[in-house]
Amino acid sequence: MPTLPTERAAHDRGPLVALLAMVAAYAAGYGWMAWERFATFHSMFDMSYYMRLVWGLAHGRPDLPLVGARHFLGLHLEPILFPLAWLHGQGAPLAPLLLGVQTLAAALVAVPAFRLAARHLGSPCFGLVGAGLALLYPTVTVATLHDFHPVTLALPLLLATVDALDEDRLLRAAAFGIAALACREDVALQLACLALAQAVLRSGRARMLACAASGLLVAYFAIYVFIVQPPLVPPTGSWNLHFAPIAGVDIRSGADLLRAFALHPAAFLSHLTTWDRLVYALLLLAPLGFLGLLAPRFLAGALPVFVLNLLSDFPRVRTVEAHYATTIAPFVIGASLVGAGKLREILAGRGRLALPAALLALVTASHVLWGGSPLAVLSPKWRDTGLAEPANVAAIREAIRAVPKDASVSAHPNILAHLSERPRPIWLPDHTDGLPVDRVITLTPEPGR
Repeated sequence: MPTLPTERAAHDRGPLVALLAMVAAYAAGYGWMAWERFATFHSMFDMSYYMRLVWGLAHGRPDLPLVGARHFLGLHLEPILFPLAWLHGQGAPLAPLLLGVQTLAAALVAVPAFRLAARHLGSPCFGLVGAGLALLYPTVTVATLHDFHPVTLALPLLLATVDALDEDRLLRAAAFGIAALACREDVALQLACLALAQAVLRSGRARMLACAASGLLVAYFAIYVFIVQPPLVPPTGSWNLHFAPIAGVDIRSGADLLRAFALHPAAFLSHLTTWDRLVYALLLLAPLGFLGLLAPRFLAGALPVFVLNLLSDFPRVRTVEAHYATTIAPFVIGASLVGAGKLREILAGRGRLALPAALLALVTASHVLWGGSPLAVLSPKWRDTGLAEPANVAAIREAIRAVPKDASVSAHPNILAHLSERPRPIWLPDHTDGLPVDRVITLTPEPGR
């Protein structure tokens, strides 16, 4: 008996409704957890940093006393923060705004994952498997909860870029790529590598355009790193915290890193011989069965940030649960879903259900080990997240209330995030601009009972 049109339409809508439910459930669940983490004083330094940055943009204060920076452009180029600052200036509460936008962005990574999986695994129902893989990938979940970072907003945009390129929709890919570029400067290098990988597979005008796009992206990054950033680099920033001196060259900016690479390539190679560096790629690819290796043209976009993480000396940067892999994750997920389609073709129809089931089992196991949710019972990130109020919560809240709105203040990062909407919040003694402060809060959150 033939399927009636209304029945067919309902059948086609079913996976889309389920996808919408997955996105909404993730956004609601992680939105609540992110807010609870903030409200119970478990936020860390990065939340204070970005709250002060966005507050400063909304109030004409581009400086960042937290790191002794006279201008935020000395650390990163993140134009996506301007519309958030405008919304805050219109009255949107800052912490809910940042955490809510970040949670929604992470949830939306399911949409391009759904499209890729439905196309390569042959069914909208398998598209839901792809969406689940993206939402369970450990780095995605940890990035959703780990304070606020503009690069997390790039998650759905970068995966949507991969999806558009996979469909050969170049204008759509360019639009998503430009939006992702607004999230941080090093995304430019990721997109440049992605464009070059596409150029290899094309010819004629399409290849020329891909190469030109890659060149423009490298130029964008170079102008910022070599011209804009160096005179504005603060004395204490993420560069010298992440990179030890290389062959006597202090790494205080992206320009220093590139200069050290050009002058001392052998010293760079010596960074690549430790065990955690040798297995880093395996850790990133393992949650999706190493299938990303079957689609290297999309995996290419992960290379610049992957290399930066390889060179970094920051503790635990080369782990799946580190938020430093945030912009690696979309390329691993996208390449793995395309690779799953290639494996499906190799299997010639065999294991139609076994392949998605195996991928779900792998990513779930990885999430238990490294993810950020109550399911991640073995994950160090989940154990460190904490959602319970500290034992001395009443004293902390009273200390916060006692600080005048415009007073300069020093406090531990767990508390400082609640005091960052002011001209001069700092953290003594780790970060100081050398000037006295009006109020010093010496309290630190005590483990709840």
